[in-house]
Parts: sequence; structure tokens; C-alpha cells
Amino acid sequence: MKQYSQDEVEEILRRALQTQPLETLSHQDLVDAAVEAGIDATDVEAAAKQIEEEREVRAEEERIVNRRKRSFLQNIYTYVVVNGGLFVLDIMAGPGWWVQWVLAGWGIFLALSARRALMPDRERLRERARRRIAKRRRGSWEKQVRREVDRAIQVGVDAVIEAASRKLAAGQPRPAPVRHRVRVEPIESRPEAEQDTEGEARAGARRDQRS
Repeated sequence: MKQYSQDEVEEILRRALQTQPLETLSHQDLVDAAVEAGIDATDVEAAAKQIEEEREVRAEEERIVNRRKRSFLQNIYTYVVVNGGLFVLDIMAGPGWWVQWVLAGWGIFLALSARRALMPDRERLRERARRRIAKRRRGSWEKQVRREVDRAIQVGVDAVIEAASRKLAAGQPRPAPVRHRVRVEPIESRPEAEQDTEGEARAGARRDQRS
């Protein structure tokens, strides 16, 4: 059985991919293919994580360099406009030139900015990119923790308010049922005027019967 070294395996795979290029490949497909080839899935996960971290670092490096380039171009524009105006003023003022000192001092600053923007130190740039990534991750983690704490506090406050409401509702006495009373007056207790009227009515009826 033929055996190949690691360099030979990498070269064979590279040439095979050149003949049949892949535009994209999902993470799970990559892991499955590695497992079928006899590679431990844990090693594939670790390698993929390293690739992702390196990709993130390179993207952050590009953002830093692009920001430096934009700042450098803005500095050049400001340099030309301001020093052009100073040059005109110096010309109008007559002998005793002084604008060259401003041009020289500002030019040194521009030269340093050009070096940082166009020829950055890759090691320092990588360290700066990693610090920025770590700071961003720490900030997002702190925001997430703060949101979780606020949510837990709100849930606890709601639970306390609900428990207090139930306790107050249980401690209040229930209102007694309303009973409607009907007062019935006996005949004897009715007013004397009504009794006299009824007596006269009976007496009149008896007189009518006699006659």
C-alpha cells in the first residue's frame, strides 16, 4: 500500500481542488469529509476555529489600515489648503519668509502618518487588531450580562408585586351579604285618619241596608 507524507497529502489535495474547485463548503460538510478521511472531528473543529480567528484578525487589520489611509488623505487635503493660504499671505506680506517652517514641520507629521498608513508594522498592526477584537467581545459580553441582570431583576420585582397583591387580597374581609328588610305594619298601627274613613264607610253601608 502506498503511503504519503504530510506535504505530499497537502499537495495532492491542493491539486485536486484546483482541478475541481469549490466555491463554498459548509462547516458540517467539511467536518463530515474529514471524518470520512480518518481525521478526528475535534482536530477539524480546532483548525476551523483558528481559521475563523485569523480571518477576523485580517478583517480588523484591513479596517485599521483603511481608516489610517482615509485619515492620511484628509491630512493631505488640509495641508494643501491651509498651507496654500499661508503661502499667499506670506507672499503678500513681503520679504521675511516664514511659511517654509510651517511647511517643513507639518511635512514631517505627514511623513510619519504616511508610514503608518502605507507601510504599517505588521506585528504591531496584528496586536492592535487582536486588542480591538478582544475589547469588542468584552463589551458585547458585558452588555449581554447587563441585559440578563436587568431581566432577572424585572422578573423578581414582578414576582414580589404579584405575591404582595395576593396577600393583600387574602387578608381583606369579605363583604357581608346585603339583606333587604320589608316592614309590614299591622292594621292597628295605621293612621287614625284612615281608620275613621273606613269606620264612616261601614256605618254608611249599614244605614243603606236598614233603609
